[in-house]
Amino acid sequence: MDEGWSLKKLHRLIVLSAVYQQSSDSNDRCRERDPDNFYLSHMNRRRLDYEALRDSLLAVTGAIEFKMGGPSIDEFKEPFARRRSVYGYVDRQNLPGVLRVFDFASPDTHSPQRFTTTVPQQALFLMNSPFVVEQVKRLTARPDVQAGTDSAKRIQFLYRLLYGRPADEEETALGLRFLAAPQDENSHLSVWEKYVQVLLMTNNFGFVD
Repeated sequence: MDEGWSLKKLHRLIVLSAVYQQSSDSNDRCRERDPDNFYLSHMNRRRLDYEALRDSLLAVTGAIEFKMGGPSIDEFKEPFARRRSVYGYVDRQNLPGVLRVFDFASPDTHSPQRFTTTVPQQALFLMNSPFVVEQVKRLTARPDVQAGTDSAKRIQFLYRLLYGRPADEEETALGLRFLAAPQDENSHLSVWEKYVQVLLMTNNFGFVD
C-alpha cells in the first residue's frame, strides 16, 4: 500500500528477499519438523517449462544468442535457431507436437495457467530429439570440456556446468562405470556424448533449485 499498490515493486521485494533466494537443499532437522516446508526453511523445487528447458540447453553449450528484438524464429527447423525461446514462432492452427508434450498453453483460448504432466514423451524428447543431440555434441565439443584428461575431473566439471554443483562420490563412481562399460559401436554418439545425454535424462535437468 505504501508503494501505491505497485505490483512491480511487490515482485522486486519478493525476489530480492532472503527467503526467495534460498537454495532448495534441505536437511534432516527441517524435514522432520516441517515435512511440507510450510515455514519455508528452503526453496521448493520448481519445474522448468519448455521454453526455459530449451534455453537452458542452449546456455550450457555456450551457443545461446542474446540478441534483442527482430523477427520470430522457427524453433523446430534444422539448422536449429540459437535465439531464446521468447522469439519462437507459434502457429495457432498447427501447434507443434513438442509444445503439446510439454504442456504449452493453447494459444486459441484464455489460459491463466499451464497444466503440468509427466509423460514418457518428455523423456523421449531428451533421448531422441535432433535438437537435444545437437546440443549434446556441442556441449562435449566445448574447449573447457575437451581440455580435461582425467575422467573423474571431467565428470565434476560437467556436473558443475549442468547443475551448478559438484558430483558426489556415488555419482562420480556411476559415471566412471558408465564410461568404462562396453559401448554400441553403431551409435552415432561418442561415449561422452551418451553420458551427457544420460545426465540430462536422469538427473532432473528439467527442474530449477
